[in-house]
Amino acid sequence: MTPLTWFRPVAVCIATVALSLITAPALVAQANAELRCQVVDLPNAPAAAGSAQESVHRIYALLDAWRGALREADMEAVTNLVTEDAEFWSQGAVALTGRRALADAFRPFLTGYELLQDFDCHELIVRGDLAFMRGLEWNRLESRSGGETIEVQQRAFSVMRRGTEGRWRFARGMTNEAPTQ
Repeated sequence: MTPLTWFRPVAVCIATVALSLITAPALVAQANAELRCQVVDLPNAPAAAGSAQESVHRIYALLDAWRGALREADMEAVTNLVTEDAEFWSQGAVALTGRRALADAFRPFLTGYELLQDFDCHELIVRGDLAFMRGLEWNRLESRSGGETIEVQQRAFSVMRRGTEGRWRFARGMTNEAPTQ
């Protein structure tokens, strides 16, 4: 199986590199500058609990932890960053449902490749204990044995959920190939 074939089913989980909780107007400009994201406010939606600034910092830490865990191929860290019931859809692949399915898909993949990722957020909607984000992701796979490097750009939609203990995790994700230009 080629690296690109392995990458496509796994890439959806990478798409869940999702975002921040922004409820205070002062944070909107900061988030837009850092994430290049249009923050959308939903009328009549319940506001998030707790400090918006604290949530932003926690979610940025989650994003950093996700990138680091993938780069280091740390499966325990990766699976701890998603909810127990996480589900990820990738174009043309069977859904990955739950932490075990994620680990089973990522483990052989991350053994052979280092994954480097960047994300361009186009829109973010955050309310209560849920955050929805859509944008583009760029993934660079570098062979750990010095082989070929693969770069893939794809569209991504992610959902993050804050648990009862206050910790944000990735809960849902969907990716598909970006159109060629």
